[in-house]
Amino acid sequence: MNVVDFNRQSPVVIVDRDDVARRSLGAWAEAAGYAVREYATAREALEADSSEWLAVCLELGLEDMVGLDVLRHLRARDTTLPVIVLTRNLQLDTAVDATRLGAFAFLDKAFEPARLERTLQSAAKARRVSWRALRCAGDGGAERLIGAIVGRSAPMRVLARQLERILQSDVPVCISGETGTGKELVARALHEQGARARGPFVAVNCAAFSESLLESELFGHERGAFTGALAMHRGCFEQAQGGTLFLDEVGEMSSATQVRLLRILQERTLRRVGSTAEVRVDVRIIAATHRDLMAEVKAGRFREDLYYRLAVYPVQVPALRERATDILPLVDHFLEKFGGPSLSLTDEAREALVRHRWPGNVRELQNVVQRAILSCDGARIELADLPPELRVLVLPPVPAAPPPMRTVIVDPPAPSDAVVPLRELERREILKALTVTNGSVTKAAKLLGLGRATLYRRVAELHIQLEPGPGVTLAPVCGRPPS
Repeated sequence: MNVVDFNRQSPVVIVDRDDVARRSLGAWAEAAGYAVREYATAREALEADSSEWLAVCLELGLEDMVGLDVLRHLRARDTTLPVIVLTRNLQLDTAVDATRLGAFAFLDKAFEPARLERTLQSAAKARRVSWRALRCAGDGGAERLIGAIVGRSAPMRVLARQLERILQSDVPVCISGETGTGKELVARALHEQGARARGPFVAVNCAAFSESLLESELFGHERGAFTGALAMHRGCFEQAQGGTLFLDEVGEMSSATQVRLLRILQERTLRRVGSTAEVRVDVRIIAATHRDLMAEVKAGRFREDLYYRLAVYPVQVPALRERATDILPLVDHFLEKFGGPSLSLTDEAREALVRHRWPGNVRELQNVVQRAILSCDGARIELADLPPELRVLVLPPVPAAPPPMRTVIVDPPAPSDAVVPLRELERREILKALTVTNGSVTKAAKLLGLGRATLYRRVAELHIQLEPGPGVTLAPVCGRPPS
């Protein structure tokens, strides 16, 4: 795969039949620092080499070809190419079709220059991220998508593209996903790569505090507000001024705390516990939860109005089992991070890591790799350095121990010419049936055509000794039972 360094010298392509609109848009793009190429027809654009294009601004009302068909051709040629649809009185069904075909964004032809610049910046970032991810998938290596997020699977490329769209925005984000998937890592990436990167990032786990302590932790308190409040305390909202407040496990909040949080989100002011003064807050809210918040809303455990305030832009972090192609790149990343670049794994160890279901997600994988680094003696991590529940996934199964045998006491066989009484013949047939059925009285009774209770009675009458256990063996004894 060729390496392309997408930057402002990579052209922004404008496809529009209107000469005035095309040149106006090109002039504003050049003023924003981008190289520009212009095409008046679809044929000219599709005949050109698009491998180095940064983005395409496409008018759907072309003369020689339906605009949606042009979009389909461009996306079929290069799925990482952002196509910005130029609109004017765009119909809803057309917008839906364009979105389905992969349109990156929509830009009104009566645009403001600032809006154009923001859209091109987002498209350029998406182009670079998607291209790096695609290269990484082809090379088989790990790739940092955004911030410290590592992955090369399709679900993670989708997640990275979602995050790219909201980096420069203050829109509240709600991150959902199973425990251990890296929700805080996503929140930190949004902060560190976003417009508030120079501000503080403050994280609070809402499940780690009681109701009263959580309110004090979030909103602060005045001196003497309650027993033990020896000094004024600025809460997490004030600590995060100008930056980002990450509310982890927000679904664990009590109803009273939810009400206070809703008021702050609406009014952008707070009161410390024990105070009457209003404090202005300027923070971006990122919430996270492992719960299904909509189900919590329906169950009455979470306020619906607060849900819609927090989940303006919902983001789902996939479980590790849903992106299995990321397991080995993550392993290599953790090996380098915790053990150094010289460490490696045997093929058996890698196979065991790939086969595991990882119910604890990335956090569990990280813990296993760290433990293996501490356990290994040399530069290679062996299968023996992994936990037993992973080793059994690649080792051949160990045969189960045979069941203990049930002992049935029998007499030595009589001479072939001896006359055997009927009672003794009955006794021998019962013993034979018990031997064949491995000591099962129920099965032996069926073979002999007797009822189970009848067989038990005959066993007792004939003094047949049964030892406890699931199996049966024959052990000789001297003498015959009394008649």
